Amino acid sequence: MTGWSGPISRRTALRAAGAVIALPMLEAMLPGRCLWTRTAAAASRAVLAVPPARMMFVFLPNGVDIASWPGSATAALADHAGQYSVMRNLCHRNAEALGDGAGDHARSAACFLTGAHPNKTSGGDISVGISVDQAAAAQLTGATRLDSLELGGEPGMTAGDCDSGYSCAYSANISWRGPHTPNGKEDDPRRVFDTLFSTGPEGETAAMRERRIQLRTSILDAVGGQVAALSSRVGVADRRKLDEYLEGVRTLERRMQSLARDGQGGTPAHVAPPSSPTDYRERITLLTDMAVLGLQLDQTRIVTLMLANEGSNRSYVDIGVKDGHHDVSHHADDQSKREKYAAINRWQGERLAHLLTKLKTTDETGASLLDHTMVVYGGAISDGNRHNHDDLPIILAGGAARGVKHAPVRTAAAGTPLCNLYLAMLQNMNVPTNRFGDSTQAIALNSIEPMTAEPG
Repeated sequence: MTGWSGPISRRTALRAAGAVIALPMLEAMLPGRCLWTRTAAAASRAVLAVPPARMMFVFLPNGVDIASWPGSATAALADHAGQYSVMRNLCHRNAEALGDGAGDHARSAACFLTGAHPNKTSGGDISVGISVDQAAAAQLTGATRLDSLELGGEPGMTAGDCDSGYSCAYSANISWRGPHTPNGKEDDPRRVFDTLFSTGPEGETAAMRERRIQLRTSILDAVGGQVAALSSRVGVADRRKLDEYLEGVRTLERRMQSLARDGQGGTPAHVAPPSSPTDYRERITLLTDMAVLGLQLDQTRIVTLMLANEGSNRSYVDIGVKDGHHDVSHHADDQSKREKYAAINRWQGERLAHLLTKLKTTDETGASLLDHTMVVYGGAISDGNRHNHDDLPIILAGGAARGVKHAPVRTAAAGTPLCNLYLAMLQNMNVPTNRFGDSTQAIALNSIEPMTAEPG
């Protein structure tokens, strides 16, 4: 093994031909050593600064089949026992009508991460509140290349009437930089990949960017020489980790190319346009995998993922549900519809399981990425048939290295604001605040004792 004359920077990246590939945490990045041997690298783990905390929010639309929740979602989480908690009795009062009449779907998405009641409008005077992810991102500005990453299984919208007089901006966005400014989300995995790994020349137009992506067979081809040079200068463990990481990147490229080729009826992958995959399951999987990469590479520490827009009526034919999601959520106790609704909830739970598995199997200097990431999964409608906003379907996962403790079920006092959980998460991220949304007090994340609520 060739010696290394000092630790390399955590911000080291491989750069060539419009490609910028950040690196995962390697032993050669550990501080306090000037000669890297196997013994020194192992010893230096003890002086590594604590990895940063991360947050990720996964939104599921249209509520749940209340009779089968949470079993329909947690059936897939057997491998993650002890790493998540089903949170009961958390509510969002500001998602209720409060005199505004119909529009629970729009209010649900708008309120989910803000805890605020949206102004009922389908015009340009949208207003709700800053979301918890952006409250954290504002505190972390400059710490990472991307302050936050917003993803979704369906396209974002900012105009139009999507729900009883409420703007489509409310139904299609959960991340809000401010009361009047939703963060646009990306539903095309290839564009997310380019955001994480590529930069073009100064002055590059959108058309030039599209062409550059089309002509490149693999981003790794551009940095092959740098990879070889780096591999020759780090230890065995680092080479293995680097190889696994780069193979993961190449696999992502191949999956996207395959989907693009299929969508073009067999057009060669390297000339297929960077269109969004037609297979919804694979699109969500790709977006999830790239979210994990973004966190692993410390490109961002804040991620939101909307499995679909609120009120979505997409079908799930791959699991035998040809009816629209929104339609079966209004089951009116029809057993056939309830079974289809529960099947969709199980499918959503499997997406959570995939995310937790990816985070759990991503090593971060002796711990897992899951241990340093707090994940909230759920929505702001409980019973999809009733459109109520109390006892919301919420699962909290991860964060063990941040002191988060889990029990199979954690039950709060009835009426506890969901924002009490968000306040606790912000404080865990060292955001200096004693209030968020309609919070009354922070939930104790480091205890599995029964949760309590105080009046606001």
